[in-house]
Amino acid sequence: MTQEIKAMQTADVGQLAKVVEAVLVSVRDKRTQVRLALAAMLSGGHLLIEDAPGMGKTSLARALGHHLQLNWSRLQCTNDTTPSDIVGVNIFDPKSGGFDFRQGPVFTQVLLADELNRAPSKSQSALLEAMAERQVTVDGNSFALPAPFIVIATQNPTEQIGVSPLPESQLDRFAVSFSLGLPSSDVEADILRDARSGQDNFEQGTPVLTTGAFHALQQQCHEVDFSDPIIRYLQDLAGQLRAASLPNLSVRALMQIKGLAQAHAMIEGRDFCVPEDIQSVFVPALQHRLGPVTGASSALLNDSLLQVSAP
Repeated sequence: MTQEIKAMQTADVGQLAKVVEAVLVSVRDKRTQVRLALAAMLSGGHLLIEDAPGMGKTSLARALGHHLQLNWSRLQCTNDTTPSDIVGVNIFDPKSGGFDFRQGPVFTQVLLADELNRAPSKSQSALLEAMAERQVTVDGNSFALPAPFIVIATQNPTEQIGVSPLPESQLDRFAVSFSLGLPSSDVEADILRDARSGQDNFEQGTPVLTTGAFHALQQQCHEVDFSDPIIRYLQDLAGQLRAASLPNLSVRALMQIKGLAQAHAMIEGRDFCVPEDIQSVFVPALQHRLGPVTGASSALLNDSLLQVSAP
């Protein structure tokens, strides 16, 4: 690798902190969540956000897409959403006598699947192949999705009427989950002062990254050093959880935690992982596998962190 390429990579990594600050212009008072979202996207993982409407989920997705120079689309799920509404459908062309495939909203780089747990189970499952394999299959034909491909899905609280809980197989495909929640009182007052009816600021300013830079950073993320002591530390944490309450904690989940930790290290400006990287992503990487995002699930995961000594 030439010094010129190394210097270019270093410069791009330095832009990640600027991405966080730029997104915070739109999604105020949510630094932790913005960093988690960026870490998930860097690692190639998908995000699950549980929140009520109007908390800034769309603003987060659009601001990230804008400053990372990624295309995005929105899928609003309802109780009559069909799989073809997501992946697309073959349309008969009378002129050619054949079928043309009309792409659905899944053919994008960032897909905001809003209120995913309002869609029927069959429609929810239409995203499984896309999230795991970055492709969709329609009538026996497979179509590759753009690279990178990231799903930012939102789900309503389980106590609301008309929601269908996401199955474990789908929850396992999300790298991280969190809630945005309300801003502080002071920040809320600032938002109300600055608000203009019918106008949003999620695409303020010049994009931070250049076109294609984010995909290169994703590749670089996989090269962040994850040493043997850090691997053993992650395995010890997994063993603690499997013995306590998650006997079926998957290897895929541990791979996602590894990727999140590597991305967290990159955002911190390091090319190697330390225990703090795992500790920063551990709870949001696993809490959705325990059920709804609750204080009880977070407490259990934090307890596991306390019981395992870092190297």
